[in-house]
Amino acid sequence: MTSTPKRLLLIGGGHAHLFVLEALCRQSADTRAQLDVTLLSRELDTPYSGMLPGLVAGHYRTRECHVDLRALAAAAGVRLVQATVSRLDLTGNRAYTGEGSWEFDLVSLDIGSTPPVEGIPGAAGAGLAVKPIDRFLQQWNELQSRIDQLVRPVHMVMVGGGAGGVELVLAMAYRLRAHKDRVKWSLVSRGDLLPGYPRRVARMMAARLVAAGVAIRTGSPIARVDGGQLVFADGSIAACDQVLWATGSAAQQWPAAAGLACVDDGFISINQHLQSVSHPHVFAAGDMATDVTQRRPKAGVFAVRQGPVLAENLLRHASGQPLLAYRAQRQYLSLMSAGGRHAVASWYGLSWQGGWVWQWKNRIDQRFMQRFSRPFDADDLPVPPRR
Repeated sequence: MTSTPKRLLLIGGGHAHLFVLEALCRQSADTRAQLDVTLLSRELDTPYSGMLPGLVAGHYRTRECHVDLRALAAAAGVRLVQATVSRLDLTGNRAYTGEGSWEFDLVSLDIGSTPPVEGIPGAAGAGLAVKPIDRFLQQWNELQSRIDQLVRPVHMVMVGGGAGGVELVLAMAYRLRAHKDRVKWSLVSRGDLLPGYPRRVARMMAARLVAAGVAIRTGSPIARVDGGQLVFADGSIAACDQVLWATGSAAQQWPAAAGLACVDDGFISINQHLQSVSHPHVFAAGDMATDVTQRRPKAGVFAVRQGPVLAENLLRHASGQPLLAYRAQRQYLSLMSAGGRHAVASWYGLSWQGGWVWQWKNRIDQRFMQRFSRPFDADDLPVPPRR
């Protein structure tokens, strides 16, 4: 007697879910027949965040740093639906989108985060947020067109002194270097530049910012946005024509509204198995998930590292096997691009910079893209790591 396949619902086309699709490509026909898998994703071409600054700077074309979910899902035998989830019912096990609803027995969330601007009066809708990336890229292209048509000088302000804000303002300044006489750039941070990074790395990137003509203002929390002005906590005011937000990570609210245990204003609380601490049939990875026993920065490197463990645990949970533990690394290689074909690296307190570092980063990024952007032959897939 044939058993009914378990319904696995993947919500979001983030980095970790790419590894889930890859793992499904590797499964036998019998294993695939035991699962009915659907992926709900807002975009069908999912961006690789590691190459976003290079795309903005003009070093890559769009197709070079986006994974085609259609091809990957087809190879994995997964139903792909372009939709955005707005509500989750964990009693009836159903996810709701604008197009309808989807039932599941097991669900995994990899939905990313957005910059937390709601707490700043006047900020919502004022400016351009760097996440979600697909929306940012569309607005960035529109912004470039407007700047090309302007005659008067404009002032662009990046708010956020973390790696994302620094890399992107350098990439934008490089892309618009032909307009350097008409575009003024500033970077504003509520704290130090690149908190959590070695001070030598911060100094290297600060020198790159100065060389690119980007004015730096640190230790300056923004109290509110008032029309075309940023009003700082100390009462000072800065006029600007365009605000860009790269101010860390804020959680989407519908997972908490569904009753999932959450921490830090909405991030899904998970255990070492990447499993919800309140609902064992819910898994989560990437920026949207937090394991309070091993807190790490909201960075793409961790979503990538979680991917293989998430994939294995979803398959194991579906078949009733013991789950693997994900152990987040404390030290990791950081490679930050600096506008042109130049990058800064840090690892275990050591740091380097130069064109050769950019080439190193480029090789790593290209390997990631090639892994998920080629025809999938089960005999030619990367061998899963030993555990």
